[in-house]
This record gives sequence, structure tokens and C-alpha cells, in this order.
Amino acid sequence: MKIKLLLLMILATVQLSAVSQQGVEFYVKKYIQKKMHAPVEKIETISSYLMEGTNGWKVYFLSLDVKINGRKGVVNQTVFSKGNKITFSLKSKDGTSYTKLLKPKVPTSAYDDEHLLVGNKNAPHKILVISDPFCPFCQEIVPEIIEAVEDNPNTFGLYYYHLPLVRIHPASDVTTKAMHIFQQRGDVLNVKLLYHLIVNVKEKNIDVILKAIKFKTGVQLTKKEINAPSIKRAMAVDMAMKKRLMVTGTPTIFIDGLWDPSRVAYKKFIK
Repeated sequence: MKIKLLLLMILATVQLSAVSQQGVEFYVKKYIQKKMHAPVEKIETISSYLMEGTNGWKVYFLSLDVKINGRKGVVNQTVFSKGNKITFSLKSKDGTSYTKLLKPKVPTSAYDDEHLLVGNKNAPHKILVISDPFCPFCQEIVPEIIEAVEDNPNTFGLYYYHLPLVRIHPASDVTTKAMHIFQQRGDVLNVKLLYHLIVNVKEKNIDVILKAIKFKTGVQLTKKEINAPSIKRAMAVDMAMKKRLMVTGTPTIFIDGLWDPSRVAYKKFIK
């Protein structure tokens, strides 16, 4: 269960004697427990790094196991620190909140052979994509990225993670599982083709979706293949990475470990 906490942004900057990772975790834990009356059973720093162009500010992405009214949940919180200061709110020069501009860095473990869709794992630039085949923006952007990497395999390695948005696209569940099968087979063409599957996004009938997949790709997948333990494990791994990177929508693109909200930063490396 997810619990959303509305942290009080009226807290501007708090002076501490020293701010380390442990100091940030200690303050956030005490702050939530005091202000929100929510016991924090566990707090973990998912990622932290110095922010470019901020004159020394550092961002921390925290995951907290909290308990509210006897119910447990996980809360993600972004915190900023510099010197002996810590704050929940920090804005860029144009007034945009950095919480809207930053996400955790991609862990090295995300760049594994199972998720390398196209390109070269030893290439100088790594692109990580998190996508839903029925997301309109994904349909426009992701096939283009795949083709750009196919055309520049010595420049990029493209790592692909799935995030089926089943609440709005129920058909994405079976379709994503089919994409996992094609991905495991190294069948990049059919992965791309499923971005143009002719089926109602609200469709839940597995037979109808499998028929549409065969019509589009020429490949007849079975219910047994779709529901294989290996596919379920692969889906679980992708969902864990989605949580690790605090991703809430698609397509989400990372280039060389950092979130790219423009989704086109990779193009600057294409000669």
C-alpha cells in the first residue's frame, strides 16, 4: 500500500551542526514522526549526488517505511542539503522545484544483459527506458530511440524496462508479457511492432490480445508462455526498478544514469 504524506513545505532551511547521510536520515525520520505522528520503522537512502549548477547543493532520495493508523506503507521523500543546511524545498533559477527535475541515479546493476535490448554494453553512453506500449508518448518516442540506437550501436547501449499502466491500459499486462518473451528471444523487431498493436487498450481477454499479437507479428504465443514463471520474475524485476528510480509515468528516459525529462538528450551524442 502506498501512503502519500504531505510534508510541510513551510519548513525552509534547518541549521544542523553537520549534515551527513546519517544526519539527513536522522532529521527526516524525526521530522516526520513529530509533525505527521507517523512512526518510521525504516529509512533508507536510495541515491544521492551533487547537483550540477547549484553551487554545492546535494540531493538525497529517501525511502521510508511508515505506519499510520496501524497501516504500513512506503513513502518516498526528496531532501536537499548544503554545508550545515537541510531543506525539503529547493528551486532552480527559473523557479522550478528541483523535486520535479531530479530522480535517483540509475544503479549499475540496472545495466545487465537481460535488459540490454539493442546497442553495445561497452558503448560510451547508456540509455535506460521505462515504457508502456499503449502510452501515446511512448508510441511516439520509444521506437525512435530504439532505431537511433540500432543506427549507432557503437555509441549507445539501450536498456529496456517495462511499466504496464494496467489501470488505464488493461491490455498492457498481456502485451508487456509478450514483449518480455520477444526481448528474451532477441526479437527487437516484434518488440517495436507491439507499440502498434491493433487492440482496445481496455481489453482484458487474453485470447483476444494474443490473436492481435499474432496478427501484428505472425507469432502465436500461448497462455502458458505468457504466464511462465520466468516472465513473472522478469515483470517483478522491472517493477522493483521502477520503484528504485521513483518512476511514476511513461516514458521515463535516463541517459548515462541521470533522468532526462526532455527525452531527447541522447540526440546530442549522435554525429
